[in-house]
Amino acid sequence: EKSKQEHQIIDESYENAVSALLSPLHQSTTPSAIRAAAARRKATLQDMHVYLRRLGLDLNDAPSPSSSSFSSQPPPLILHVTGTKGKGSTLSLCESLLRRHHNLHTGMFTSPHLVDIRERIRIDGRPISKENFGKIYWRGRRSFESY
Repeated sequence: EKSKQEHQIIDESYENAVSALLSPLHQSTTPSAIRAAAARRKATLQDMHVYLRRLGLDLNDAPSPSSSSFSSQPPPLILHVTGTKGKGSTLSLCESLLRRHHNLHTGMFTSPHLVDIRERIRIDGRPISKENFGKIYWRGRRSFESY
């Protein structure tokens, strides 16, 4: 028997994505919840690999030139910046250099945002549209919830 949640149709709008993202489900709101969230962040590099696999990006399975599945499309290059100060500025600088001086297409995720939540996800230097924010949020959430 399917659960009640499986029968629900979710409105994948920008407004609902923002509401869900800013809900207590995603945001630690008490001192004990903040401490618990911080305690989980001990292996961020390994965690990133797990999260990328859940989204369908397994960097360990990139095809080699000798494999039959090799294509002219290189595997995605990922720059993961951690720390307590300057991550957004560092990523913005790197993203700009990659686009302007190496003609690469870029995607960037940062948190928190300064003015508009769509600043968190940028494609080729521009915040994503409201429509794409909603679609991407719900697709990612479904990927993570399926684990």
